[in-house]
Amino acid sequence: MLVREGEYLFLEGDKASSLVIVKSGMLVGTSKQFRMSRFQNFGPGSLIGEFSILESSPREFTVRAVENSEVLFIEQKDLMRELEHKPGWFRSTLTFLASHCHLAEETSKKMRIVQALPSLLFLFKNHLETSGSDNITLAVLQQKMLVLDNVDYSDTEKLLQILEGLELLRIEGDTVRVSNLQIVPMLYEALRFRAINKQVSPEILPITDQFVLTTFVKAVRENGIPIRSARTTVSAPLFIAQAKKTMFGSLTMRTLAPLLQSGVLSTEPAYSEATTLETIESISGDFEHILDLLELNRIFPLLDKKLV
Repeated sequence: MLVREGEYLFLEGDKASSLVIVKSGMLVGTSKQFRMSRFQNFGPGSLIGEFSILESSPREFTVRAVENSEVLFIEQKDLMRELEHKPGWFRSTLTFLASHCHLAEETSKKMRIVQALPSLLFLFKNHLETSGSDNITLAVLQQKMLVLDNVDYSDTEKLLQILEGLELLRIEGDTVRVSNLQIVPMLYEALRFRAINKQVSPEILPITDQFVLTTFVKAVRENGIPIRSARTTVSAPLFIAQAKKTMFGSLTMRTLAPLLQSGVLSTEPAYSEATTLETIESISGDFEHILDLLELNRIFPLLDKKLV
């Protein structure tokens, strides 16, 4: 059968009654689900509709010829008649393979979504840095994600909904508003670090470090300590007393040292290898940055769980 350029072979959702083999020419399949102008090419030797025939499901694509093409139809009833002459396991195997191909496609699609998350966060980060605005048009995000990572509109919305569930942003009609201006760039950098270095970012802290920082935050809040713009200071006795209530086990220099070495916290007198809890007079840190670190460490594992 000759399908002339511009003619449609069938439409998405049509009942599948035949398998199509492309003998010559070129056809393209598009899908409303993906909102893309081009989704899959079918050249000479391509099979079209094999899954639909084996699974008795509707056509997955709208297929149109982009040049004069010759195709061969094999009716479903003829194909099934031929399969009846094969051993019983043969048809079962084909159906099994078809279902697993679908599963593989879904898994691949999910991985593409996961891999596209850093791009989405980069778009937010870049928008925040260049415009200073905390909101961006949904359609602009969707179009940029399609160009950057070939992620369709609906999958971009899924990613946005995941981030909204983590309270990083709000979807307000046709606009997306970033709720936490500090965490989005930090999350992007943490994911980027992991992708490049194949290891967890230094800002993703061990649970012990998180307990120490939580102790610092609670000591500040529960004792009404003034929060300074750069460094907020807690006396050592207050910090140690709070640690006894907050942490599992007692505070030691071994648990405190990593945060002192990284500069997240500092002591007076200045930390050295000779420092002991008894010699520390006070502990200081950037209170807002510590809150951001704790929030990042709350979100990061939750995000991984939602994407897997």
